[in-house]
Formats: sequence, structure tokens, C-alpha cells
Amino acid sequence: MSEENTLPYFHGALLDDDVDKLLESNGDFLLQTKFEQSKKKNKLVLAIKHDHRTIRVPILRLEKGYRISGRLFPTMNTLIKYYQEHNIEINGTESLLLKRPIKKGKFQLNHSDIKIIKKIGYGAYGTVYKGVLLKNLCTVAVKRIDCADKSEQALIDLMKEARVMQLYDHINVVKFYGFIVDREPFLLVMEYCKDGSVEDKLKQYGYQLSIESRIDMACQIARGLEYLHLKGCIHRDIATRNCLLSGTIVKLADFGMCRATLVYKIDLSKPQNVRWLAPEVWRSGETRFCTDMFAFAITLWELFTIPYTHPYSTWKAYKVKEKVMAGYRLPSPNDMPESMITIMRRCWDHDPSKRPTAKQAREYLEEIYQVFFSNFINQLILISKNSSLHFISILEFRCC
Repeated sequence: MSEENTLPYFHGALLDDDVDKLLESNGDFLLQTKFEQSKKKNKLVLAIKHDHRTIRVPILRLEKGYRISGRLFPTMNTLIKYYQEHNIEINGTESLLLKRPIKKGKFQLNHSDIKIIKKIGYGAYGTVYKGVLLKNLCTVAVKRIDCADKSEQALIDLMKEARVMQLYDHINVVKFYGFIVDREPFLLVMEYCKDGSVEDKLKQYGYQLSIESRIDMACQIARGLEYLHLKGCIHRDIATRNCLLSGTIVKLADFGMCRATLVYKIDLSKPQNVRWLAPEVWRSGETRFCTDMFAFAITLWELFTIPYTHPYSTWKAYKVKEKVMAGYRLPSPNDMPESMITIMRRCWDHDPSKRPTAKQAREYLEEIYQVFFSNFINQLILISKNSSLHFISILEFRCC
């Protein structure tokens, strides 16, 4: 490991936009690396705030130390200390003095902070591993952004996701621990949900899941989505595959497409999640909270489809697009309660303005859940009068 990697103000490959936000006052400084496409390697840069702009001074790594502005230093520490007392001359026109080192934030981790155990799956644009956060031995999910060896694009994609995830803290949203850019591969570190995705559970145990548990999962997804929308965030990829389980708790995950904005314009020439995409997006190219609600309706359909199948499973993507734009909607699952069918249909209304907000959907779903759960408890009370053992077995089965 290079000496600079051990310094608290070494920020690795942090993007310029993020560095510029960290440097607030004249003399604030940090170390970063920048990828040189021509040489296929990273160069070391000293970023300094000066006259309301950031000046980046290259530092050469040599066998005998570090060179900057023609002067050689045996260690990075001696270089920094020297220029905290002496000006750095820039092109003979400007003089800069290092004042305040900007240390890493709480979400900036190093590769040395984690241990990778095994690969567990794939997410949007990345490979996911099970790992351990060494400072507290917490089991975590580690996501590597895959961009076909395009390091710069991988970093841009990772930081988009990291900027969004570090804003949120909710029981129904996967917890974010940090990002790693001290060297490649670039990584995101998140909460590990040991029970996999809701889609996997529907595939494996669909026949065993009670109506109440399906409604409960719908409520939790709506709570997570309501929280994101209150924070001004469009998820853009709501589906059971992106809802993870930790016991009975459902958590929204996979923020690779998520954007902290009220309206986000997409490139329709790129691949889209056609089976969850609202029809108006094909016309306007814009995603909003209401397009999340359309995807939520498809997610409700997934929750009640037994055995589980993907939406429009027998259709090609182009046919799904044509039919949905023309007003076609999926047939209601056989075991879906009428009250759930009602909210599903409202959420995929062709007119985006008529779709409920996530808050309204959550409130309606909680009312439905209370009705079903109350009926369920009343049934159990009747059963328990005849057999306490039977009561316990039914309770275990219905709440799985």
C-alpha cells in the first residue's frame, strides 16, 4: 500500500464535483487520484481551494519519494508539512499555502475496511458479494460497479448511487454503510439482507404465503417508497426483485437507477425495464413519482401471482410496450382480494394524475391489512377454542 493511502486526507478516485464540494475555504486541501486514459493508470493530485476555485497540482510518485513543482520529498507527510509553511508556486503566477486538510467523511471507506466472502448475485450494473465490515464485524453486501473495464464510467455510476443512498435512513430502505474508491475495484457497502429478494421468496414459497403476509409486504414497500418520495427521490426500478428481505422486514434496494430529483429525463434508446414502465414515459421520456407508482402496481401484481411469473411473461418487450401504451393491463391474479385489485388498478391508471401518491397508497393498504388481519385473528380465536395446538400450527403457517 502506498503511503498516501494511509493518510486521512487521501480521498482516492473521488470525482472532481464531490471534491469541490468538500473544499470550502481558501487553503483547504486533500489528495485525490485521477485516471489517465492515455497511460491506463492513476495519477496523484493535490487539490487545493484558492479564490473560490479548485486548483489541482500533479504529484509524481518516484522510487525515492514524491515530486511536486520540481522539489523532491522522501515522504508525502514531509511534502504536506513543507507546503503548510511554504507557498506552492503555480506556473510562476500564483502562490498557494496549504492550511486545512479535509479528512474523509463517515461514508468513505477503504478496501482494508472490508473482507469479501463470496459472490451472491447481480444488481443493476453490478456484481454483489457477501462481506464483513471489519471495524464491527457486521455482515454487509458489497456491490461492485461493472462497466466493461471503463473505470471512469464505473466511478461515475457508483458515485451517483452513493450520493443518493447516503441521504436516507428508513427501516424499509436498505442501509448504506459507505463507498470505496481508494483503488479499483470501486465498491458500495450496504446492509446485508439474509433472506434474499421478495421475488425469490415468491418463486420458492409462493403457495405457502398467506394473503395477510402478501398485503404486509405491499404495505412495507409502499412505506419505503413514500419515504423516498418525501425526500424528493425517484426510485425508477420498483419491482419485487429489488425488494430484499431481512426476516419479515422488506427493504427497497438497488439504487443504481435512483435519482434525487422531481423529474428525470431518460434516454429511451437505452435498455429499459419495459414490463414495469409507465406508458407516458415512452412519449415524454420523463420519469416522476407517478411513474414509480405505475411500477408499484406491477409489483402488487407480482405479489399475488401464484405460481410466480414475470409480468407479460409470454410477450416480447416490443409487444408489452405497444399493448400498455394502448391501454392494456395485466389480468388480476386469481387470489388477489378485490380491495387489492382496486388499489392496483388505481396505481396503473393511464392518466398519471389519477394515480395515488405513495402516501395515499400506503394509507389504503394499511386499512386493507387491518381488515384482513382482524378477520384472521378472529378465525384463530374460534379455532383456538377447539385446539390450542391447531391454533399454533395455523399461526405459524399463515405468518410465514
